[in-house]
Amino acid sequence: MRFLLTIAVLFLLPFAGYYTWRGIKAAMTVRRSADEEAGSPSDGLPPPPLQVLALVGAGLAITGILALALGGVFGGSGQTGQFHPPTLEGGRVVPGRIDPVEQRREAPPEEGQEPAGDGARG
Repeated sequence: MRFLLTIAVLFLLPFAGYYTWRGIKAAMTVRRSADEEAGSPSDGLPPPPLQVLALVGAGLAITGILALALGGVFGGSGQTGQFHPPTLEGGRVVPGRIDPVEQRREAPPEEGQEPAGDGARG
């Protein structure tokens, strides 16, 4: 279901953007015609559609980058360990898993053996 919803949203986004752009353009046309009827000079023309679309695209790109960055910082799984991918054993699929990392402790030096170090004696 989540996959289909993602595909549907990505499919409908360009249509939503187009109809939003048409609505803004129609509103600007109505405002411009009302200004002309009132006799006031139009002080600013709306920016060309290409500039508006470029700004919207840049804003969406920045938003996406921030979402990925914040998702990695705050939404991480927090699981650490050794990943074992799914395997096929005896005609059965064994799901993947993450085994916790074992804390490695250095074994104490055996008798007659020097502790690990740079070998310099002081």
